Parts: sequence; structure tokens; C-alpha cells
Amino acid sequence: MKTAVVVIHGIGEQWPMDTLRGFVEAAWSSDPEIIPPGPIQIYSKPDQITGSFELRRITTRLWSGANGRRADFFEFYWAHLMQGNSLSAVVGWLIRLLIRSPARVPRRLLLGWLFGLVVLIGGATLVVFAQMKPEMRPFDWPPLTWALIAAGGGLFSTLWLRPAAGDAARYLSPAPGNVASRQAIREAGIELLTKIKATGDYDRIIVAGHSLGAVIGYDVLNYAWGRIAHTDLVAGHVAQSVVMTTLTALEAAADKLVGTASSPNALTAYREAQRAYFAALSKLNSAKGEPLWLVSDFVTLGCPLSKADVLLGKDETDLNARKALREAPTDPPRFEQQKPPRFSYPADGAARTPHHAAVFGPTVWTNIFYPTVLGAIGDFISGPVASQLGRGVRDVRVPIGFPSFRHLSYWSNPAKRGPNIRALRRALNLRGHTEATLWGAQADVQPVRAEALSERIVPVPAPKAGDTA
Repeated sequence: MKTAVVVIHGIGEQWPMDTLRGFVEAAWSSDPEIIPPGPIQIYSKPDQITGSFELRRITTRLWSGANGRRADFFEFYWAHLMQGNSLSAVVGWLIRLLIRSPARVPRRLLLGWLFGLVVLIGGATLVVFAQMKPEMRPFDWPPLTWALIAAGGGLFSTLWLRPAAGDAARYLSPAPGNVASRQAIREAGIELLTKIKATGDYDRIIVAGHSLGAVIGYDVLNYAWGRIAHTDLVAGHVAQSVVMTTLTALEAAADKLVGTASSPNALTAYREAQRAYFAALSKLNSAKGEPLWLVSDFVTLGCPLSKADVLLGKDETDLNARKALREAPTDPPRFEQQKPPRFSYPADGAARTPHHAAVFGPTVWTNIFYPTVLGAIGDFISGPVASQLGRGVRDVRVPIGFPSFRHLSYWSNPAKRGPNIRALRRALNLRGHTEATLWGAQADVQPVRAEALSERIVPVPAPKAGDTA
């Protein structure tokens, strides 16, 4: 059996395979701990799963050492489904984000909101002035100045605002004109996961999303989980089965993570319980003979969901309501009841099934981000996600280093094995290491500081039965 890695690209009219090739170089080809000796480490093969002639499946050799295993990397390409971006759509989206009462702006975003408001109002003012007759303009600037302002604004709009911000504006806004594209993208993502499962060649899928691709991945996983037939879940969650035992242990670990009596190693224990539940669940088949669920890990890089309270909801109150209604899945999943802790039902049953928003029961979520300084330095798009969507998300902070915009730096310079690469390889966890092995002394620290991670991943022996933390 093999591992499938599905990479979801971000904004900006991406070309097929542009994201995937660089990602594979960082995740596999340049990793001396995983590649076997030899000049050729990967092969680019026709992708018979997506059906697109523009895409390839990048497959690897067996990794080095014992228990050799191969990985297949796929790109979920969606840019062709988001055509027709317009400046008006971007402006409308920005207005909805920025024109609000200061009381509805999260404190951590207040400076960014003020800056965005000034830019929006200033830009609108310049546009109005540029349309005026010269004798009516309040500023006595020469015609060349106005022409340069108009040209600069047009260039910015053509090269970035419309193609890049336009993708985010349309995907994150369920306006009537965007619904068809949003639906098509999500359906395509679910179809890709379904086809990978149906091959019978894989027993594990890792989904990695960059930028807007992280939000798309979040949605795809949510809706894919919701489409598992309830009868199949019921058939698999039999009383006293391994699946049922690991689910109960996971719910108990989740309670220790989010409850008042949180233990020192609660995050590690919870994520190990997730992996145990996944291991049991991934062996179940549906009535059609296909695996019920194979997505073990969700990795987000440069993820806008750090602003979920203004992107998924109107504000924090609205986001909390959506989480309570289980429209926005959290990690750990939302409890059905607290005592005993249950995100499965019937809550008092010996046999229970997880609810429709429990996708992050079996799926471990790791979020990698750069901090931001003054907006332009680091990555203002990303940020920690655990505070928004649950303590089970492991946030990993990568240092900015040379002061520059870092949104495109998550897998750059892989040969240097810098903090960004160390974080990425641990988050993907291709070899299936334990949390203690991956994160060492920071296994229960939020966020993990990537600069403190060692270059080499040193396996930590699993604790023996009876050992205590």
C-alpha cells in the first residue's frame, strides 16, 4: 500500500503543476532522511485519477530504511473553475469585510482593519478625483501625475487585485454569482479523494493546502466526511469493537484537552488518540467495498482561517453560532454532551457514531504560519488557527528571518533545511512518527517554534505499558 499526498494550490491564476513540483522537492526529493541512495528519486507519471492531461502524478521510490513505502503526490488544481474574477467583486468583498462597527472587529485585527479602511477610502477618493474635470479637482496636480496614478492603479488591479484577491473574494463570499464556482471546486475536491480511495492502492491520504487552498481543503474534508453514509458508520461502530474503543478513548482525550481539568500532555495524548482512531477507522469498508475514510492528516500553510471569525462568520459571535450548529467543524469536534464527553450519538449508547462535523476526529490538523510585522513583513494572511477552530490544531510558528513577505516561502530553499522545511516535513509526517518524535520537548507547546526543531527527526520510543507521563 502507498500514501497519497494531495496538494491544494492557493490564489493567483496558478498554472497546473507549478505548486506541486516545488512542494515535492521540499517534502521528499531533498530530504536525506527519507530518500534512498540513487540519482532518480521521483517519477512523473500520467495522472489517471484526475483525468486531466495538464496534471501528473509524482510517485517516489521506496523510502530508505526499514518498512520501505512509496508516496504518490497529486495536485488538486482548481484555478480553471474560478474564472471571470472582476474588480467589482473584490471591492464588494472588501467593503463587506471593512465597513463594520469597530465593536465587531477582533482586537488582534484592529490595526489591520484601520489600515484597510484607510486604503479603501483613499483609493475610492482617488478614483473619484481622477474622474473629475481638472478644474473641479481639489488638488492642483499636473495631468501627468493623475495619469501615473491611474496607470499604477490599473497595473495593480490587473496583476494582483483581480486575479489573486479575486479568487479569495469569490470563494469566501457566497454571493449568487459565486455559488456555482464554489460548488464546482468542492465537488471536484471530494471527487478526487473518492477516486483515490476507490483505487485500492492507498491506505492513507494526507491533504495539504496553501493559502486559499487551505480553506478549500477545510471545506472539502468537511463535506466529504458529511457524505459518508450513516448506515456505513453504524455498521462499523459496533459495541466493544476496536473502532468503538478508540473512539471512546479519543472523546476522553478531547475532554482533557478542552476541559477544565486539562493535563500537561493533553495535546499529545489527544493527537495520538486521533491517530489510533484513524488506524481503526481506515480499515472499515463501506457497503460498496471502499474504505470509509483515509485522510489521516490535514496540513495548512499560510492559512487564512486564522481570521475565521471574519471570513467564515460575520464576527466572533456568528462564528461561535456556526460552530455550535456544527456548520464549521472544529478540532476537537463539538461535543454532543459533556458528561460523559461525546461527539458521537446516541450519547449513552454502547455503539455510537460520530456526528457530521466530526471530521477532525480521525484527521490530525497541523497549521504552519509566519508571524507578521507591520503588515508587509512575514505573512499577514496566515496566523495561529487553534484559537479559532480548536485546541487540537497544532500551530507551528516559523521565524520570519530576513524581513520580507513570506506567504510564498513555506517550502522554499529545501536544501538548507531551514525552520520552514523542518516544520513542513514534520507536519506531513510521511513515516508516521509519534507526536513526541515529531515535536520533541515542544510536543505540548502552542505554538511550536520551528527554529527550535532539530534538523533530524530522532525517533522517541513509545512509552511502555504502565508508564506515566
